[in-house]
This record gives sequence, C-alpha cells and structure tokens, in this order.
Amino acid sequence: MRLLSACALVLSLSAAVPVIAQQGGPSASKPNVATTAPAVDVTNASVDFTALRDQLTRQTKTLQDQLTTERNIVKKNQELLKEAQKLDAANKRLEAEKVKLGQQNADLEKQRQALKAAQKPVETASLN
Repeated sequence: MRLLSACALVLSLSAAVPVIAQQGGPSASKPNVATTAPAVDVTNASVDFTALRDQLTRQTKTLQDQLTTERNIVKKNQELLKEAQKLDAANKRLEAEKVKLGQQNADLEKQRQALKAAQKPVETASLN
C-alpha cells in the first residue's frame, strides 16, 4: 500500500517538474526563503529525482527498520503467550490440587472429631 502511494507521489512529482521548468527558467527563478533546500537549477530534473530517490531510500530503510522491530515484537509476544499458557495450565492444576487437599482436610477433620467424640465417653467411663 505504501509502495503504491510512493509511486503515485513520484508520478505526480515527475509531472510537476516540467510545469515548474516552463513557468520560469534560471534567469526568472528567485530563491524561495521558505524552502530549506538550496536553490536548484529547475531545468536539471536529474537533481530532483536524485533527491527524491534518496528520500525514498531513507523512507524505505526507516519502514524496513520499523517492520523488523514489529516482527521482533510479535515474536516476543508469541513467546510470552506460550509461557502464559503454560503458567495458566500449571495454575489450574494447582487450584485443582488445592480443592482436593481441602476436601481431604475436611474429611480428616471429621474423622478427628469422630475419634474425639468416641474417646469422650470412654474417658468419662474410665474416670468414674
């Protein structure tokens, strides 16, 4: 998509260069104070294309760097997702084990209470 828009920009600029050259030659052109580029001979279109090519090359490099960075981020996110899934599975297993141990603890508490209740009549009978 960006390549398409870059090509459209190049075509529109290449169409504008002859129009600029026809509007005034080197004797009629006055340097524009608002532009940051040095005064360039408008009849020499290769300088404009070279600058445009350089800018497109810089933009391409910047976009490639951003793409590489985003790919690295996606790769790292996938690794983190896998680790999170492993931790989630371990957490679920531990939660299930906690419930099971809670049930065993409740059963053991009932057995302890039953033994304690069973020993009280024996203790009271032996004390008499």
